[in-house]
Amino acid sequence: MSSNDEYSPETTFAALVITLSSSAWIGLGKIEDPVEGGIKKNLKTAKYTIDILLMLRAKTEGNLDPEEKRLLDGVIADLQANYAETVFSDKKDTDEGEKDPSPQGPQSGPEDKNEE
Repeated sequence: MSSNDEYSPETTFAALVITLSSSAWIGLGKIEDPVEGGIKKNLKTAKYTIDILLMLRAKTEGNLDPEEKRLLDGVIADLQANYAETVFSDKKDTDEGEKDPSPQGPQSGPEDKNEE
């Protein structure tokens, strides 16, 4: 065994699924990009990676052990839910940003009134 082999991650189906899911989480802006650093949301990349996982599930149907199937199904479900939430949240933020701001500015609450 060479010294390079000591640092290689184990090549398993689970490692492949986790690697792909990490790419999707980065695209969703949920985790930091380990290469470039920082949060960099890219929904096209996230969707593409989720689609790859869906294709992988379709192509491996009937060939996975129960643990691998559970992992793949769970990762896909989590990513799809977060993708939908992110898209909805981004649309909501965009819609709110397009509204005309109040010409009066922020409304003062009861704690701002000086009634003595």
